[in-house]
Amino acid sequence: MPPSSTHHPEEKPTVVFVALESEYAAFGGLGAVMRMLPKEMAASEDGLPSFVMAPYFKNIGDLKALKAKKKLKRYTTRLSFPLTIQDTTYTVDVTEVVGDTGLKTYLLAAEGFFTAPANPYLNPLDPSLPLDPYTNPNNAEKLTEDALFFCAAVPTALVELHKKKAISAQHLILHLQDWETACVAQALTKVPTIPGLASVRCVLTLHNPYDRYLSPATASPLVTDLVTHLGLAYDNVLTQMIPLVGETLSTVSQNFAQELTSDPLHTHTFAPHLQGVLAQKTLVGIDNGLFGTLAFPFSEQARQDAEQENYQTLEQEKWQRRQNLGDVLDSYQRELAETGSGPQGWGDTLDLFDPTVPVFLILGRDDPRQKGFDVIAEAIQQIPEGLARYIFTPIPGDEGLVGLRFLENLAARRSGEVKVFPFRLSLEAFLALQKGSSFMVMGSLYEPFGAATEAYLTGMPVVARASGGLVQQVAPYPNTTYLSEHGQALAAQYHDQAKPTGFLFREPKLPDHVEAQGWRTIIDCAYWEQNPKGDRIADRKGTPLFDAMVKSAAEAIQDAIAFYRSDQAGYAEMIYHGFKLLDQFTWARAIGGYRRHLYGV
Repeated sequence: MPPSSTHHPEEKPTVVFVALESEYAAFGGLGAVMRMLPKEMAASEDGLPSFVMAPYFKNIGDLKALKAKKKLKRYTTRLSFPLTIQDTTYTVDVTEVVGDTGLKTYLLAAEGFFTAPANPYLNPLDPSLPLDPYTNPNNAEKLTEDALFFCAAVPTALVELHKKKAISAQHLILHLQDWETACVAQALTKVPTIPGLASVRCVLTLHNPYDRYLSPATASPLVTDLVTHLGLAYDNVLTQMIPLVGETLSTVSQNFAQELTSDPLHTHTFAPHLQGVLAQKTLVGIDNGLFGTLAFPFSEQARQDAEQENYQTLEQEKWQRRQNLGDVLDSYQRELAETGSGPQGWGDTLDLFDPTVPVFLILGRDDPRQKGFDVIAEAIQQIPEGLARYIFTPIPGDEGLVGLRFLENLAARRSGEVKVFPFRLSLEAFLALQKGSSFMVMGSLYEPFGAATEAYLTGMPVVARASGGLVQQVAPYPNTTYLSEHGQALAAQYHDQAKPTGFLFREPKLPDHVEAQGWRTIIDCAYWEQNPKGDRIADRKGTPLFDAMVKSAAEAIQDAIAFYRSDQAGYAEMIYHGFKLLDQFTWARAIGGYRRHLYGV
């Protein structure tokens, strides 16, 4: 069933979103997109018929529990089929899930595959070990097995679903997501033509710069069999698959599309091997929509007043939320201390009762090569004491709590100013943090899209490093020294004369070889090879790139503190313009971009 680009203009093709994550096993940014985009594509008047195909991670997505909570309408095992990989035949079960909006998802399962207990990117045999080719290439093979097996199974699953008349479309566009599903393009060449199906073609979206190198030296016997079965070479996956997926590739923001072929982090460190194949394609950035409901986060009166450039009501309501945050967090911290049976967090109890003191919220999953928690932690060290409060709510990543020890040390050094909750907070506490915190901080080393829009939905301005999609999402406070000429040039592409929605920082441009070496130091994570494990910040301090990031971040946070303390009316206006910026990020706009640039219909 070789890919074809032909279809009848009078019939809309059906889009099949093929991804490692689905709304029933969502872990990261890809899962967030898969929760929204397929539904919006299927429901929009300007969209196309669509469904999802993904692995069935049974330990992550409990369909029975989701049905009981009315998160889906129904699910059933639709069919089973044999799949022979070299000398071994596996039984693949296809579960059809009908979501709450009627969107269908087909989940593929087979004995021994998709067994991750919580994170599909971690080895289910030893979740404490990172699945990362830089630190532990042997341990990466379980993810590779899952990904290649899924890719091998997808075409036959489509054949069998068509036989059962579960699929009635004559023309399919398989919208592949990241390297984990890119090999579907190769697997399609191994399947006979489906009767009644006139065309199948593949397109590809990259949500990050990651690839997977297939190495004969580290390949497990199963990976070896899958490489042979699919007819792959021992090489990087994307360098082999990108030539098979059409003339245009996409990623999830306009600015990240530029950075993939221009920023030294990607051209010299993450994706130097992709530069040749990317140069032969058209790479477009199609911005994500919102990951929440577009609703003004304050009262209707505050909205009406703000539309008339009167921000006093909004200012008063945000002030009340800041006061409420003090009450809720005080009770929550006392409750944790009194029970004593669960995690307490790091740092002494914070006094948040003075609303003139701004609160900075730093949240997200810890990734030492992306999220920049260490940049923000070290920046706080350079800010005079007593000016603000800083609350970290990191989700431990591959390095676990040990990798976040630098935050524990920071909380001890800045007692009463820094609190770290490295665990899931109560819903009441988390909502109070979202609504009452003064700023959300994102120190991302890179960010394909980013979460600034989520901050605006809850009424927070943003302090962020000018990287990837964050450049588009944060209109910067003007006339700053911590946003370098390079950062200003990036922002000017998207925010000419725009009202500020936060504070962008970006270190001065370094010579390419110095910047590339700095990125290599950061990406290598040499501290993790030490025994006992070393400290992330100690490993990176002294690197010109890291030190420059820290300096810029510290200056941006201090500017945000001064702005909050001196101009509450201007701060309220900033909140309002953050919300107004959300008009630029809609799924309807994204759907139009995919139809025009990727699908060609």
